[in-house]
Amino acid sequence: MISHYDLAGLIGMSLGLYSYARLQWQREYAKRLSYSLLNTINAALMLYSLSNNWNLAAFVSMSIFGLLSLYGVYRCLKYRWIENQAAKSP
Repeated sequence: MISHYDLAGLIGMSLGLYSYARLQWQREYAKRLSYSLLNTINAALMLYSLSNNWNLAAFVSMSIFGLLSLYGVYRCLKYRWIENQAAKSP
């Protein structure tokens, strides 16, 4: 039977592959908030999976990937806020 750690890892890996494939099909996708959010969730689920079967290299890479994805979320939200402020000003 599959453990919840493995299930989380498989879901995370699936989200990561989907996000990467979508990026290859549609380059503008990288500018969307959903791209960074999917990558952040991917990293979080993979890190959760690693809590059961520890691997230092995978932990370091997923941690950095997650931090970079969080930065992408921040940038998307920042630019949305700037655009909203510009639209409101006369």
